[in-house]
Parts: sequence; C-alpha cells; structure tokens
Amino acid sequence: MEAYQTKPRRIIVCLDGTWETPYERTNVYKFAQALANGDVIDYKGQAWEQVHTYYSGLGTSRYKILGGLFGYGISGQIKSAYKYICEHYRDERDEIWLIGFSRGAYAVRSLSGMIYNVGLLPQNKVSKVEQAYQLYRLRGENGRPNGVDAIKFRQKYQCKMPSIHFLGCFDTVGALGVPKLPWFLGGSIFYNLFHGLHGFHDTKLTPIVKHAYHAISIHDQRAWFRPTLMHFSDKRYHPESQTLEQIWFPGMHADVGGQEIPKYSRNVISCHSLQWMMSKAHSQGLVFKENLLRQMLDCRGCKFIYQDSYCSSLVYRLMPREDRVIEKDVTTQTYDPKLQLYNQGDFSSFLTKEDLKKYKSRTLINYFEKIYDKKID
Repeated sequence: MEAYQTKPRRIIVCLDGTWETPYERTNVYKFAQALANGDVIDYKGQAWEQVHTYYSGLGTSRYKILGGLFGYGISGQIKSAYKYICEHYRDERDEIWLIGFSRGAYAVRSLSGMIYNVGLLPQNKVSKVEQAYQLYRLRGENGRPNGVDAIKFRQKYQCKMPSIHFLGCFDTVGALGVPKLPWFLGGSIFYNLFHGLHGFHDTKLTPIVKHAYHAISIHDQRAWFRPTLMHFSDKRYHPESQTLEQIWFPGMHADVGGQEIPKYSRNVISCHSLQWMMSKAHSQGLVFKENLLRQMLDCRGCKFIYQDSYCSSLVYRLMPREDRVIEKDVTTQTYDPKLQLYNQGDFSSFLTKEDLKKYKSRTLINYFEKIYDKKID
C-alpha cells in the first residue's frame, strides 16, 4: 500500500528522427521541451508527477553514416529507453507515453512491442535488460507474449505488464528506411544483411496501446522513406477498444516531423502537425508548460517552405521517385477524407493551390481520383 501514498507518474519517452538533434528543433524536440516536469495538475484536476527523457536520432553519433543509412544503433536506443521506463515505472496507476519521429517513431513502436512481449523488469532487475531484449528478438512462438519462454522470463523476474497510454508518431519510416539498392551497389547483400538483424521488430499496434496517433507525410517520394502505417495487431480487437487516428498531412517527411533550421522561419506544415499531436496529447491529460503550449499551438507567422527531399542527397537520387499510397482508413476500411486527411483535406487556411502544385508527388491527386472516380488535372 506504500506505493499508493504517492502521486501516479507519467513517464514520457521521446525519440527523434534520423540525424536529428536539438539543433534541428524537430517536433519531437519541441514536444519534449514543452512538457511540464515534476508535480502537475491536469485539466481534470488529477495530480501527477511527470518525468520525461529525450533521445537524439540515429546517425548523430560517431557512426553517423551507418546510423543514418542503415539504422545502426536502434537496438541501443530501444534498450536505453526500455531501461528508463523500468527505472521509473512503479505500479498500474503510472502511465507510459511514447513519442517518435521517423526511425525514432519506428523505435518507439518497436519498444511498445517489446513491452508487450516481455513486460517491464522491476527496478532491481534492470541489469537483465539485455536478456529481455534477446528474448524479444526471438521470432518463434516461444518468444511471443503467450510463448513458453516469454512466460518463464516474466515469472522469473516478476515483470510487470503495463499498458501504453499514448503512442504518438510523426511519419514512421518503413523497414527502417532500407530498400533494395541497385545490384551494382550491393543492394541485395545490404538488404538481406540488415533485415536479418532487424526483421524481428514488432511495430503493429499491440493490444496494450490505449491511444495511438500517427501523422504521415503525403508528398515525400524517397523509396528509402516508405511509411510504416499503423495496423491493429489482432483482428479480435475492435476499434472501440483502442483509439487509432492516422492522419495524412501535406508536405515532405521533414515537414511533418519538423526540421527547423535556424536560418528559416517556422515551417507552417510542421506547426500544424505539431499542433495536432500536442492537442491530442493534451486531450488525453498530458500537461505542458502553459507559455510553450500557447506558442506551439499558434501557427500565425509561420511560412510555407518548399523542399524536395528527394533531391537533398545523391544517395536518395540513386533510387527512382516513388509516390506514397493512401490506404483505406484503418478503423472503417473506407477512403474518407474526413477521417484520413488533416482538416478533412482542406489545406487552404495555410497553403495555396500554387504551394501544393510545387510537389511532384501525385499521391493526393490519386487519392481524390479514387474517391470521386474521375480524372483530376
């Protein structure tokens, strides 16, 4: 009963995107900076203790190229975040919040899969993180939540089985962004080697996730950055048991995830995607610093900044342009702008038709042609 004499705790883990550091001021970084720390009161009048941690993206260490191109270091990132949660989680009243961008989004989704599979180690057993991770890596039935090895591990170390209260992702990139390169660049070798090491990551929306929100880029065309969309992991779980909103925003990968280079003004698309995510988090009870919350939710003065991410690097141009495809809504299995597109597909309050015409991608046009069954110029 001693634990219940304290306030419940919110544990917020923020993982940034490839090559992203606080210098770029991404939406994940801004989200983390805006969080209120310590003792807080949410809008329902509930007292909480909020603690959070922020991790820079892959490719920001001395293994910059390996991390950026091939996701080197993602295992360490996941284990470090898992350990942080284990060290701070106490009982079922505590909430776990996971926020990520790009491969950081992939990592927090994999982290939620790891927690679903092996549970959380008690604070006095965090030295067993490596064993927990290796169990998660198992691809056979024994490594699954109801598998023999998983059950034995949880019983042996008295693991806790928490829920994930909030999972917020900005443009999760697929397969860790590693496509098959042309044969003359050793494509099959790199692809098979990488996926042999990292193919175990579980990024489906597991039953322990209560509320999931995913902001996705419409116009990015890099084959290296295919989006990993969210899907329910078990058909027996109906939409009523989980919140899942997957919204498509105009712009490139970096627009949706936010990448504020100091010499530029604030990016209006980045502002809207951050505004959407912070509003969802706030509605679920998360407490932000009032001055920063008002600042982040105010998009006045922001500008449209066109950038073609496909042309940003010779490496990306080795692959052909590839339009993204807006699939059916996860919860209704229909194509519906009201459910899938930001602001129901009306971007006129912050983008002009001329702005949208600058993008080479036909993803949005193809989507509306599919809905209205007619050609759109």
